[in-house]
Amino acid sequence: MTTKRYAIYCLGRSDLLAAAEICARAMNNNPIHIQVFGASPALRERRLRRLFRGLLAYVHHKGDLYGAMVDGDLIGVLGMLPPKKCKPSPGDWLRLMPTLLTSNSPVGTFRLAIWLSTWARIDPLAPHWHLGPLAVKPSWQHRSVGTQLMEHALNKGSGESFYLETDKLINVGFYEGFGFSVLATPSVLATSSWAMMRPATE
Repeated sequence: MTTKRYAIYCLGRSDLLAAAEICARAMNNNPIHIQVFGASPALRERRLRRLFRGLLAYVHHKGDLYGAMVDGDLIGVLGMLPPKKCKPSPGDWLRLMPTLLTSNSPVGTFRLAIWLSTWARIDPLAPHWHLGPLAVKPSWQHRSVGTQLMEHALNKGSGESFYLETDKLINVGFYEGFGFSVLATPSVLATSSWAMMRPATE
């Protein structure tokens, strides 16, 4: 059976709301998101939607944001930040601060800071492409959309190192299929996560 090939485009600012919607829905039940944004799925999705609006705008500004399309409908999203640009500058943090402060409750904002700072501490010093978020509309999952977005990103940064984080064990095997290996296993709010690296190739 032939795998359907999806059109992959570089997203613009006008696509950010739709991209945030996909990320919020696709990652609503991620373990860390439950810890940070609360037990209510509906409330969590609303908070995640606000968070991803800001985070995707940051990725769009600093790097590349790609989308998989079917008949003009956005069905998948992948962000990638280029080497030496994945860590926010002081100015970036100032621009992100309204998003971080308004996407959650005060307690949730504190938990969000713990999560982001934990992952930031283990971000490798060596130059690398930082991938994420990767999200596929729930109705299109398990249909190779994420695979094709990953292939697109790895081809763009061909020969260079790649880095990403995940809090779902099932994703570890998915990324290992692309040559990633586990670099660290930080615990975030008593929740397991995995930092993964794919080394540069010649």
